[in-house]
Amino acid sequence: MEGAGKIPNGGKNLLKDAYQYMKDTGEKIFGSGEKDVVKGASGLNSIVKNVNPSEIRCSQTSVNGSEEIIASMKVNGWKGDPIDVVRMTDGNLTTIDNTRVAAAREAGIEVQATIRNYNDPLPANMVDRLTTQKGVPKTWGEALDLRIQKQKSSFRNNNPMGSYDLEKMK
Repeated sequence: MEGAGKIPNGGKNLLKDAYQYMKDTGEKIFGSGEKDVVKGASGLNSIVKNVNPSEIRCSQTSVNGSEEIIASMKVNGWKGDPIDVVRMTDGNLTTIDNTRVAAAREAGIEVQATIRNYNDPLPANMVDRLTTQKGVPKTWGEALDLRIQKQKSSFRNNNPMGSYDLEKMK
């Protein structure tokens, strides 16, 4: 088991030591089922679970390049890393990876999602990708807010936390 036997001080301060170990190494400490806790630069207490894609809002009005992904998902199911979704301030989920959510809907499969909290720190390797002229995101929530603000005014004004509907899918 990853991380087993690696907690310093013989587990005297088990929770504190386990947290520090995860913080230092980015390794996982496994729990039960979908409640596996993952510690990494991308946020504390993130969990990976299967989610119905219809329960995830999109942060953009359209997606491109979905045909190949849909075909693959229909045959092979979900392949690849989990997508990142953010639990927004209203308690609902919104994604940055709109194409795979839309493709999973069309293929009729669940998505594997890493659920981030709105205020979880955004990892350094994602800051450039999600930076806009309106700002540099520090958290997952800020990254989604900035992405939504890049959309046309009717979308961003009517869907400040994302939309369950896409206008276009190519």
